[in-house]
Amino acid sequence: MRWIHRAVALVVLAAELPAQPPAFRSESTDVLVDVVVRDKRGRLIRGLTQGDIVVKEDGVPQTVTSFRAVSVQPGAVAPEGPAAPVESTRRQERVQVSAQNRLISLVFDRLGPDGRRLGRQASLDFLKKDLGPNVYYAVFTVDRGFQVVQPYTNDAARLKRAIEAATSGERSDFQSDLANMARTADAAGNSTGTTAPAQGTVDGAAMSSAQAGQMAKEMLDFSEVLEREDLGRMSVFSLWAIVKELRKLPGRKTVLYFAEGLQMPNSLVEQFKSMISEANRANVTVYAIDARGLMTASDQGAANAKLSEAAQWSRYARTTQNETAAGNKQEFRTFDRAVDSLRANQQYEMQELAEATGGFLIANTNDLRPNLEKLSEEFNTYYEISYHPQNQLYDGRFRAITVSVASRKDAVVQARDGYFAMPVMEGQTVFSYEAPLLRVLSRNPLPKDLEFRAGVVQYRQRLGLQQAELVFDLPLKNVAFAKDEKAAKYRTHITVLALVKDAEGRVVAKLSRDVPLNEPLDRLEGFQQGRFIVTRAMNLAPGRYTVESVAADQEGQRVSAKRSVLVVAAQTSKASVSDIVLVRRIDKPAGERDPREALQMPQGRIVPTLIDAVPGGAGKLLSLFFTLYPDELSQEPPKMVLDLLKDGQVVSRTSPALPAAGPDGSIPYVANIPLDSVQPAQYQFRATLIQGNFGAQKSIYLNIE
Repeated sequence: MRWIHRAVALVVLAAELPAQPPAFRSESTDVLVDVVVRDKRGRLIRGLTQGDIVVKEDGVPQTVTSFRAVSVQPGAVAPEGPAAPVESTRRQERVQVSAQNRLISLVFDRLGPDGRRLGRQASLDFLKKDLGPNVYYAVFTVDRGFQVVQPYTNDAARLKRAIEAATSGERSDFQSDLANMARTADAAGNSTGTTAPAQGTVDGAAMSSAQAGQMAKEMLDFSEVLEREDLGRMSVFSLWAIVKELRKLPGRKTVLYFAEGLQMPNSLVEQFKSMISEANRANVTVYAIDARGLMTASDQGAANAKLSEAAQWSRYARTTQNETAAGNKQEFRTFDRAVDSLRANQQYEMQELAEATGGFLIANTNDLRPNLEKLSEEFNTYYEISYHPQNQLYDGRFRAITVSVASRKDAVVQARDGYFAMPVMEGQTVFSYEAPLLRVLSRNPLPKDLEFRAGVVQYRQRLGLQQAELVFDLPLKNVAFAKDEKAAKYRTHITVLALVKDAEGRVVAKLSRDVPLNEPLDRLEGFQQGRFIVTRAMNLAPGRYTVESVAADQEGQRVSAKRSVLVVAAQTSKASVSDIVLVRRIDKPAGERDPREALQMPQGRIVPTLIDAVPGGAGKLLSLFFTLYPDELSQEPPKMVLDLLKDGQVVSRTSPALPAAGPDGSIPYVANIPLDSVQPAQYQFRATLIQGNFGAQKSIYLNIE
């Protein structure tokens, strides 16, 4: 399982600051719930009052702070032309902001030919029935990218054209590629030329066929993982983008989500939960329509197949006496398969999305009219209720909401089933696993159960902004690991969070990871010798900042937190040197260089560490990374001087030739210093850039042991 994502760098940290609570944006904490009430025969119940309604959160009765009955006759004729004329269809129409607005988002997510026909007809039917002066529709598509086909408008002609455009053309077809790979793997695996050769002989044809089959199988496995990741991520974040914009507008907000299933790999579960939380906070209801229509097979079959495959390889891992590369690769994937199998039912994920936001799933039917009629009723007739939760602890946990009608025993209530109690952080998305760590930052004193380092490394300033990296470095030697000797596995669970706040307490950058691991036991010793290192690139204006960081060992139930000061000074010199950082290793380049990423060289990507002590002695090497930024307008060639100092005295000095500057004018550099004859002590490493009569300098202090 891959768990080190990015590299880390160095920062100058000031003394710890006194504890203060995390700074969140102040806003109303009232929970808004749209409620539809029917009798047992499915007929809408109208005329209820606030006194009829009982709201409970986690079983605790809540006081309703506002109540509004909404009833609008569908099919009202829209005024001639759009409500707000625009010069171009590419320009966003102005929606008249009103609590009476009804906003409907039509989302078409990678539909096949039959799904496009079903989605087109259903959308046009719904549009014909529910289009009035205060009803605005928008049309979106999701494929390899997210596209706004038509911004919100109540112009029927534009909307029809947009629906036609969104349900035309071909979708990107990943499945055909996977099917071809599967056929290749099966053909190679079932080839008659793959029978085991006699002892002492080599069958070249059999070896080639077996290798081809295994390669095809591994390619298929990897492609399936990437496909689920990519498709799930595109769907979740596209819906999230719509929800974020709808949050800014009042009124009844509905998403009609047409899809043929929702991919949900385990790695996206937290984002999925956070998107649902955002939808609930914005009071957005999602109705999911499975555009595959009437199906003869259930999605649960795919889930069972994945679980069966995981069980098969689990049995192999327990019974085999021979360790092979293929077996090890599959063993590593067993846990991922088992976890992903729990969410492989794509229709269930659509149902969870709908019901968690107060809607419902329409599936397994080619006639959508009865369900659309029901949806139209809910869209136009409902009760809007709000309450102030008695529990004001925003810990990221799920809070169950139940709404009942005290005066009607036959009442069947439809409303969202709850919400995740997330704190609000202006400009940032808060994940459920982050909420407990945010609470840790309010403790006084801060806990110190784990060793870790966090901070910011600064590079160059451009256009008044400092290029920097928010970094986190956690040694794994003290993290708790639970062993399962029978399964030959170990497990651990690490969660980290780092915030950068400006002088006003606003969060300007955030880094977090939640990493549960379940790996083979024979790799435990090597894992314990490693470090969990992760970074996030950012740009900061000159000023004073606070860096707050938390590390949690979930298995050992230990947590530590730190708070420190960061000062970003305005650059006065035309030439500069970045902060200096210890190099842990250099990874091979994975692709084109990211201009936002400063920890890169032509040879690869720097993975640094924040430790300040390194072992010395024979064969040991001190590797340090930094970047020089010469004045691009100067005619003088840049020169570099590297010094190693002890007690302020120069121990060694070199002036190596500089490599050519990169396209952006920077010169990334790794200095390698042999430690064979260096005595244990504290040393200062200093890098100086000289260009004519100007220069710049940076230092780092290290203990050689």
